[in-house]
Amino acid sequence: MQQVLARGAESVIFKIEQWGSPFVLKWRQTKPYLLKDIDSHLRKLRTSRECKMLTVSRLLGVPTPAVYSVDLDKHMIMMDFIPGTQFKQLAGQISRSDLSSLSRGFGKLIALLHEGNVVHGDPTTSNVIVDDKSRMWIVDFGLSEMNATLEMKGVDLHLIYRALETTHWDLQETMLDSTLEGYVDILGSTAEPTLSRMKEIRERGRYH
Repeated sequence: MQQVLARGAESVIFKIEQWGSPFVLKWRQTKPYLLKDIDSHLRKLRTSRECKMLTVSRLLGVPTPAVYSVDLDKHMIMMDFIPGTQFKQLAGQISRSDLSSLSRGFGKLIALLHEGNVVHGDPTTSNVIVDDKSRMWIVDFGLSEMNATLEMKGVDLHLIYRALETTHWDLQETMLDSTLEGYVDILGSTAEPTLSRMKEIRERGRYH
């Protein structure tokens, strides 16, 4: 038995039953506009990278689903099913106090990644699951990278800023302020270069 949980441009997420427990199966679908060999290579590369980055990120202290199996030829990953709600869906349904607290937690998780020189690559509220104990889990590491430069970290923060502006425009001030507070809580004064680079990147976007 399988149920489609999400369908995106790059992959389809299924909930499946295995060994009497629920799991997630992520399948990277074919892109018909790419040459077959290039398409297969890219899907294999991103599947392999995501498996690795889920594990690396968890070692940095960021809750991520554990990987149980991977099939690089079929471009599939089987991992933990995290019962909960996307932060994106939850944001408009909770009090400002709870929203601020969760946003701060989100900032802390991104800071832990950056402290380990990892960037997520797509750090939106769609890729954060909040479970019934209000614990936050980060998912979808297909665009993540190791050995991150200052520019890459600045882009990660810029992507958060842009996602909040477009998806949570009515809540963006509370969410952004709290996210950055959480980020600084972890990194202290070492956060400053990345925050400055984020502002630089935003300015570039305005004038180009």
